[in-house]
Amino acid sequence: MTRLIIDTDPGIDDALALFFALAAPDVQLEAVTSVSGNVSVDKTTRNALSLLDLAGRSDVPVARGAERPLLRPAVYADYVHGRNGVGDVELPEPQHSPAAPHAVEMIIQTILGAPGEITLVALGPLTNLALAVRREPRIAEAVREVVIMGGALRVPGNVSPAAEFNIYADPHAAQIVFSAGWPLRLVSLDVTQQTVMAREQFATLARTGHPVTRTIQAMTDYYYDQFAGPRGIEGLSMHDPLCVAAAVHPDLIEWRRAYVEIELTGALTAGATVAYFNRAEDVDPSLAEGHTANILASVGVDRERFVALYLETLASAYTAQEQ
Repeated sequence: MTRLIIDTDPGIDDALALFFALAAPDVQLEAVTSVSGNVSVDKTTRNALSLLDLAGRSDVPVARGAERPLLRPAVYADYVHGRNGVGDVELPEPQHSPAAPHAVEMIIQTILGAPGEITLVALGPLTNLALAVRREPRIAEAVREVVIMGGALRVPGNVSPAAEFNIYADPHAAQIVFSAGWPLRLVSLDVTQQTVMAREQFATLARTGHPVTRTIQAMTDYYYDQFAGPRGIEGLSMHDPLCVAAAVHPDLIEWRRAYVEIELTGALTAGATVAYFNRAEDVDPSLAEGHTANILASVGVDRERFVALYLETLASAYTAQEQ
């Protein structure tokens, strides 16, 4: 059983990832923490609460997190995800309130309360993680692993030619997280953009008739109609669901050690993830000290196995709940 905290900014693909985590029989979801990202933290917190209610899992605590990046102004991706973050689908009014601790405290308390057992999965900007490891550095040794959806190492970004959205939205937080010394896997655009799903696959899933699968179809229909179609994009890249799946089944992905830093000052490249797959000192001797590999980087993915796992997990769980 893999014990997870999911730090997230729902977000259509964040919602797809949460539903997968809730459905997976080998996952124990300890908490959800919200952050500003795809939409404001007020909306991401409400969305997380409503999505858990929809899946019948209001027992999972949701802690509200950072409302803005560490230094830069907030940026949102509502042009992709809709004004409310979930494709303008009207989710049920949350039946419970956010947990009392702030997300940063929830992360610290949960990890220190179970040393070596908690995997921290980050699906949005890394503001909460940066604040948590700065406030309590011991979590870097106590966490089992940190798995991040973010970055573009050998491919173009999706918010600029150089940068992926989650890193771009709070690059200073990302730099703190990448240099914190904890075991870190990075699930980047290099692999997530290979895990594309078609509208028809979500429509087939919705035939279970469960509120979760019908909501998935409504959210993804919005994405195809309002964002992907007008831009000539074929399919929906399963960024966040792949990240959650990789936290539980790391053998879905081919990993390679790398040293990665974040571009903080470039006028055109802010938020870029600069990766050395060879030793940094081989490129520039001045980088030798303190620049050893800090991540396991995703360089390949078993797309067919992942898609089958995702669809089978949701179809099984959300059919069974109706019977």
